[in-house]
Amino acid sequence: MDDQTLLHVDGFTDIGNRRQNNEDAWWAGRPGGEHATMEPSAKALPFSAAAGPVLLLVSDGVGGAEAGEVASHMAVSLVAEKLATAAAELDSAAGARASLVTAMREAHHAILAKADEAGFDGMGATLSLLCFTRDGSACWAQAGDSRIYVFRDGQLNQISRDHSPVGRLKQQGKITEAEARKHPARNQIDLSMGDRLNAFEPDAGIEPVKPGDVFLLCSDGLSDGLWDHEIAHALAGLHRPEDVRPTLRALVEGAKTASGRDNITAVIAFAATARKSSGGWRRIFG
Repeated sequence: MDDQTLLHVDGFTDIGNRRQNNEDAWWAGRPGGEHATMEPSAKALPFSAAAGPVLLLVSDGVGGAEAGEVASHMAVSLVAEKLATAAAELDSAAGARASLVTAMREAHHAILAKADEAGFDGMGATLSLLCFTRDGSACWAQAGDSRIYVFRDGQLNQISRDHSPVGRLKQQGKITEAEARKHPARNQIDLSMGDRLNAFEPDAGIEPVKPGDVFLLCSDGLSDGLWDHEIAHALAGLHRPEDVRPTLRALVEGAKTASGRDNITAVIAFAATARKSSGGWRRIFG
């Protein structure tokens, strides 16, 4: 990712068809600076990672009703606040990876403390976290079964892994995507922020960024509603910054129509390069 590449970021969430409240939360933008959270901005926000880090976060609350909603909002806000004070560490991929995990651990302990209060027992949250660094990388960290995808050169790849018994079976090739959707344990997860039963060991990694890439973070309400090939088809239609919002809406509304059993949230970062041409912004594959 060079200095001419801009990351256009935005998010969208929907309560779905069956829930009484929205236990999902999202945040996207510059840590300590311009960002959008829970309500989409007027248009996708453009950022140059060369000028400073860019964060995307999606969280799904665990614990039901108010408790889950509180946990997911704590997860995204506390991590974003912590990383706003770690600007120097986010310059490089190696420093960012360690900072992401540290921020998640601190938020995990804060959620544990909150869960000791009356009415919040058992609450927790998943978290999918992506940070674009000054050196042109995308560092990610993950706890739970929300997901991080990258769509590159016409191919969709899930770069996170689901922390769940069914997710591991699918990742090991023991069951298919269709079988995973029908599995009786499909709603179980075994790692989350606020989890007292399992050691908190989030996954983390580093992904290159190429012009034309589309990064998608989503709650399981979206990935349970849409097949991977349907997600890929929607992202294949994203060619310009102004396509980000319609793509988000198509994904969320498609999952709501197909299922809608859960809250549905999606956040996108589109890496676009400016080229002088009659078409203005173009999608360029590296």
